[in-house]
Amino acid sequence: MIPSHGTPVGDRLNAATWRSAAVVALQRLRTELHTHRIYPAISYDEGQPRLVVSAELTVWADRAGTVFCWGAVHQDEPAEHVPVDDLVRAAGRIAGRLGGHYAEPVDPL
Repeated sequence: MIPSHGTPVGDRLNAATWRSAAVVALQRLRTELHTHRIYPAISYDEGQPRLVVSAELTVWADRAGTVFCWGAVHQDEPAEHVPVDDLVRAAGRIAGRLGGHYAEPVDPL
């Protein structure tokens, strides 16, 4: 049986199967964060995709996939933000927020 749209299960299924611009942007950021040895999980709680970096740090993108935002609580204001086009800067700022728990980007050989 397929879950109905508008139900919690239906919304999670829709978020997981529909590759929105926000999901694509977050997947790109997740890959960039790997250069800092940060391996966030992708979560689809409440139908909105987000990266769970740590218990104190969550990253999300607007629905259009144009801006990354991050803070202690998902969609809480004020949140830090960087345009999606500035992927390297976003990853660096997020890594910097973690303090000593991250590594500088690894130079490829």
